[in-house]
Amino acid sequence: MLALTPLAPASGQFGSLFGTSSKVPTIKVEELSKLLEQQQQAEEKAKQEGQPVPEPNFVVVDVRSEPEVNVSVIPGAITKKAYEENRDDYAGRVVIPYCTIGGRSGRYAQQLADSDVPVKNFKGSILEWVNHQLPLVTLEGKPTNRVHIYSDRYKIPEKYEAVTK
Repeated sequence: MLALTPLAPASGQFGSLFGTSSKVPTIKVEELSKLLEQQQQAEEKAKQEGQPVPEPNFVVVDVRSEPEVNVSVIPGAITKKAYEENRDDYAGRVVIPYCTIGGRSGRYAQQLADSDVPVKNFKGSILEWVNHQLPLVTLEGKPTNRVHIYSDRYKIPEKYEAVTK
């Protein structure tokens, strides 16, 4: 099982903005990328050795709208709908929500924290992910460079195709 290292709680960046009182820890792009890479390597090794695929101790949840997730997601992520419909399957795992820049995922992370679910908000979310030029996939797991940026005010690296509708 892969371990998440503790992070200091967020400095209340969402507290006053969203009317919440407790602080939700955050996860940085480098840590999330490393977790996903380690999980992928562990899965590949288990398959090669004919062993059961190890379950991660985290789940990445895309909280964006259906039109947004239909464009692309971070590899290994599931939709909020899939998480909510199968919450018991993820009990005890650290939930790592993300959205476009971190606002919606911050609100969702706070809801989860208020329900005693272990959670770390990916504050930079998918825009931070693509700014580090990390891969994206479709919901079917196929590589893509398309990313829903929510608004044309957001700029992304040239290797990606921005989608706003």
